[in-house]
Amino acid sequence: MASMQKAYAGLVADQQTSVRLSRLAEDFIHPGRVITQGSMDNKAIQGGTGPVIGIAMADRTLSPEQDGIYHYGNTVGYVSHPAIIWCAAQVAVTAGAPAAYDPATGEVNLAGTPIPNAIFDSSGAAGELVKLRLQ
Repeated sequence: MASMQKAYAGLVADQQTSVRLSRLAEDFIHPGRVITQGSMDNKAIQGGTGPVIGIAMADRTLSPEQDGIYHYGNTVGYVSHPAIIWCAAQVAVTAGAPAAYDPATGEVNLAGTPIPNAIFDSSGAAGELVKLRLQ
């Protein structure tokens, strides 16, 4: 019997009240990665050096050809503060450590660009799913 995954990148990890918004993707955006302000008010990019607006949520309604990845022009759902969301760690991380991200990929880590008011809520090795708390 097949079983359901316990978690996946971009899955909101709790049911607290959180800010959930959307913007248009300017390029490919993977769920569970940091998104920043795009070239216009209603647009977003994965990673980048602009203001962090949130973490892309997974969307199971994307077409199968997209393999769960947002493409140019798709509406990207994302969470902002406060929220806890699953992300794949780029490097090993420790619960309670301040969170950062790689501007080139949007992946969460410890030593990249700081994510304002964010800490890791769980520990994990490189490539593992971890909970990211946006405070």
